Amino acid sequence: MQNKKWRVLIVDDEFRIGMLIKKLIHWNEVNMECIDTVDHCEKALEIVKNDQVDVIITDIRMPKISGLDMIGMVKKLKKDIKFVVVSGYKEFEYAHKALQYGVEDYLLKPINEKQINEILGKISANISKNYNQSVETIEMQKTISESRHIIKRDFLKNIIDQEDRFDINDGKVRLEGEMYIGICMKLDYVDYNVYDFKQDKLTVEKIISMVDEILKPEVNEVLLCEKENLHIYGLFNYDCIKSKEIRNKINEILSETNKYLMGFEQYEVTIGVGTERTDFSDIRFTIKESNKAVCARIKLGTGRLIYADSIMVSNTQEELRRIIEKNKEKLFHSMSTYSRKKLENTIDEIYDAILLTPNIDFSFCYDLADELLTIFFDKTEIQLDKISLMVKNIRLKCQHCYSIDLLKNVLKTCLGEIIDETKEAMEAKSSKPIREAQKYIEEHYWEKIVLEDFAEIVGLNPVYFSVLFKKEMGINFSAYLTKVRIEKAKELLCNTNETIVAIADLVGYKDSRYFSQAFTKIVGVKPALYRKLHS
Repeated sequence: MQNKKWRVLIVDDEFRIGMLIKKLIHWNEVNMECIDTVDHCEKALEIVKNDQVDVIITDIRMPKISGLDMIGMVKKLKKDIKFVVVSGYKEFEYAHKALQYGVEDYLLKPINEKQINEILGKISANISKNYNQSVETIEMQKTISESRHIIKRDFLKNIIDQEDRFDINDGKVRLEGEMYIGICMKLDYVDYNVYDFKQDKLTVEKIISMVDEILKPEVNEVLLCEKENLHIYGLFNYDCIKSKEIRNKINEILSETNKYLMGFEQYEVTIGVGTERTDFSDIRFTIKESNKAVCARIKLGTGRLIYADSIMVSNTQEELRRIIEKNKEKLFHSMSTYSRKKLENTIDEIYDAILLTPNIDFSFCYDLADELLTIFFDKTEIQLDKISLMVKNIRLKCQHCYSIDLLKNVLKTCLGEIIDETKEAMEAKSSKPIREAQKYIEEHYWEKIVLEDFAEIVGLNPVYFSVLFKKEMGINFSAYLTKVRIEKAKELLCNTNETIVAIADLVGYKDSRYFSQAFTKIVGVKPALYRKLHS
């Protein structure tokens, strides 16, 4: 697992002996490196204090501070260092005694090359083993910690996403404490058309870290998670005596977050706070309350705390159905007539009705926007794959609206643009068969052309095609065909010497008398006189 070399310090008052030891060691083979060779213990102690040392090879007998005394001093520094002592035969008893004080091994002078490398190889192997086990333990603890974090984060997400369908008492997460409270932090874009998803991610991570740091000293457990549209949810539990302190900490969270966000200028922050709960099974309610509280910013404003217990609400679901039903036909009519103005008026009427409703839950404003989007896109003829992306983008913008005027503006702008685009597309679609008819008449005006036949060619009902043609061109199909034929006849009368009968045939009239009558009716003079006047 490890690829680092263990660092060795050699200490011997006879410098040449120290250098000899250094030369005898096969450094690569024993996976070690020499960081220094010194001739007194004072220098060795200084190195130990300021540098990473894994092994010390030291002589026992040295002036001032002996090798054994140095070993005792190093151990008091609580350094995990392995020692190999070097001694002559006269100091053998000292060397043998040193083994009782945690020295790994000893070497007798003269130093034997094979012996020193065997000893260091064994020490290196033991250090590596302990190091790898330590790394594995740290990684395992980190993995366990991360797994717990993920389990708790997902636990909170599941409560939010699944609501009543999620089993809180599944045993995977238990929060020990007397009180539970949920918060919902919402970051809104100051301008929802200006955003940076990369910056959003970094900002949310920083805020989550700040919240965790502020709360941890006071709570038993804190769970935090991020949800879409820059929502940050928190759930934490604590003892009853800390209830007041927790409120102070939530105030601190708002204050510190506002300070942090001052450096960006693109966010507004609001915190919704649920009611305190004493039963673990009720934690979903305090989380839901915190979300409803933060939604009230659309009326109460941003940059503040909004407590759920300060908001009195009525039966919003019943109000939702009533307002939608009352305005649904107006919405449909604005869509069927492609009237952006009528759509905007309908949206105004819907939200004016909300403002006139007493004790309203203002999260209702966002629910209503979702319902309007559902109704609107159910009635559009846009491709399904495009609808999904459109709805997602509009909902994202709606979720960042922190006033009713902003929310209305998003709905008016986004849905109004779709109505305009749909109108243009429908007009282009309806004019296509007319353009085809014009082109065909220009190229085949001398042939027998019947409206019913051409309607069949473009795949339309003859009556509908006739109405569509007159709406687009201002005259009916047969009148237009006659007009084109007469214009061609005028060109032939002026530019050729063909007879009237021949010209009648060339522009699609087999009966020259009928041609003359039609020409006279449209132009005002007979074909012969027209030629005479323009020749």
